[in-house]
Amino acid sequence: MSIEGNDRLQSELELLHAIYPDQLRYQNRELIYTTNETNLKLRLPDGYLKDEHPEIILANTGKQDLRNETKEIILPLPTGEEILDAIILAFIDLTRSKLELELEHTNERDITAEPTACGAVTIVIWLHHLLNTNKRKQCLSPDASVSGVTKPGYPGVLIYSGPYDAVHEHVRELKQLNWAGFQVRYEIEERWVFRHGEGVVEVEAMKDVVAEVGEKRELFLECMRMK
Repeated sequence: MSIEGNDRLQSELELLHAIYPDQLRYQNRELIYTTNETNLKLRLPDGYLKDEHPEIILANTGKQDLRNETKEIILPLPTGEEILDAIILAFIDLTRSKLELELEHTNERDITAEPTACGAVTIVIWLHHLLNTNKRKQCLSPDASVSGVTKPGYPGVLIYSGPYDAVHEHVRELKQLNWAGFQVRYEIEERWVFRHGEGVVEVEAMKDVVAEVGEKRELFLECMRMK
């Protein structure tokens, strides 16, 4: 790998360690992401960041082997770009959907009953950066029932509040995009009220986000690790 490639990989790994400090290890060209329930091991070929994808060595949740499904998810990702975070996020989404499916099979549910989840939810997301014009437009375009705030730049900030299903669907769609860093910092089953009122608005600076969230100011600053 070229000197430039080494520098890019080192920067990418430093960012990943900042996002997943307790879940990530890297040694001998192998990146390992582990939680109590999941395992992901990637081997980085010499051609990574040039013309090759990482190789999936291990991918599972519990006893379920998810290597083939993980490979299918990352196949459309571009070569020559930093995609390790996108792979980890895709793996997290895959394992989460598997766990939810298991829960559906093991619990009898009355389809006519009221949903057990709270009707509203608020999610706070940290982005390494938000600069791309198309991404900014997508961040501003959830279902009309969702309200929130977005802040472009370094770091990017997204806050969405509204009906549980609509908010989660929008977050899932955004996660599928290629991000340098995308991390849900906070989620609570309640609706937040923003200074601007309904809908999603883009603001220029972190102080503007603080002004928008009002009484949730302290909580938001803790989410952004600014306190």
